[in-house]
Amino acid sequence: MSESPFELTASKDIPALRLTLEDYRHKRTGARHLHLASEDDNNVFLVAFLTEPKDSTGVAHILEHTSLCGSEHYPVRDPFFMMTRRSLNNFMNAFTASDWTAYPFASQNRKDFDNLMDVYLDAVFFPLLSKMDFAQEGHRVEFENPTDPASPLTYKGVVYNEMKGAMSAPYSILHQALQERLYTTTTYHYNSGGEPAHIPELTYDALKSFHANHYRPANALFMTYGNRPAAELQARFEDKALARINDTGGPVVINDELKLTSPTTDTISYPTPKDEDSKDKTHIVLGWLLGRITDIKTLMEANLLSEVLLNNSAAPLQYALETTDLGHAPSGLCGL
Repeated sequence: MSESPFELTASKDIPALRLTLEDYRHKRTGARHLHLASEDDNNVFLVAFLTEPKDSTGVAHILEHTSLCGSEHYPVRDPFFMMTRRSLNNFMNAFTASDWTAYPFASQNRKDFDNLMDVYLDAVFFPLLSKMDFAQEGHRVEFENPTDPASPLTYKGVVYNEMKGAMSAPYSILHQALQERLYTTTTYHYNSGGEPAHIPELTYDALKSFHANHYRPANALFMTYGNRPAAELQARFEDKALARINDTGGPVVINDELKLTSPTTDTISYPTPKDEDSKDKTHIVLGWLLGRITDIKTLMEANLLSEVLLNNSAAPLQYALETTDLGHAPSGLCGL
């Protein structure tokens, strides 16, 4: 039997969940694999990358979409959506967050699980990233009326249109504005999904560069759950992806945010329909930057405090906000 390309760095039984957490590291590239060993036949796979946007062009979000538009071994149009129709999966998706991008799926069928893993591994490590797919998923210019070349030009794109809808809601605008002011120096200052005003600034070369810098084994985390042995899964990681990649650079490192030395205030505006009165449409929010989200004890304490103060109408802060004459209703952003 050949030596495993992964080494076990830690293992812990979790009786309450009836599983064992196994932490592995790929010896050559540094890729990490967390395996939740269980008797459950509903096996789950996820590959995630730390992604650090340095602007609001939506590069991480557009890359998530474009990676799923065909790859080296699956050079077909939208293999992801083809698999959703043909697969026996229980769950299949992809997500972009502020500082990570993840590609998860779950299936109880062994062959289906292996097929989906092959598609996902090829999609993230060896995507085609064609210019046409970038134009479709990211942004392009079209005539407002496709049959009339004299009509005005307008921006189109799957992510562009998605974010136009997402960022049209007052709460979305408010949330992003608050985040920008709490985070002044790190990636969290930017809208990882993409600001419609800035998405057209993203170039095709910048998209490819972002993939090269972030979708690397050392920056990857594999997570699996179920009754498939870790060694069996790792052999597939190696065969389908890791053995073919020579990049052994380190992971992306996201620095801590600098805390403000004094309170800051700001006023921003958001659009309302022309025929709608803007009276009583003002939002007033106070926000605080807390400690690291990886400090589990402090995070649990803050979450408990938030629940005690705001969980329902009888909670003291929620009651005060609902009954005060200072405003009409508590903000939807209240809480941790």
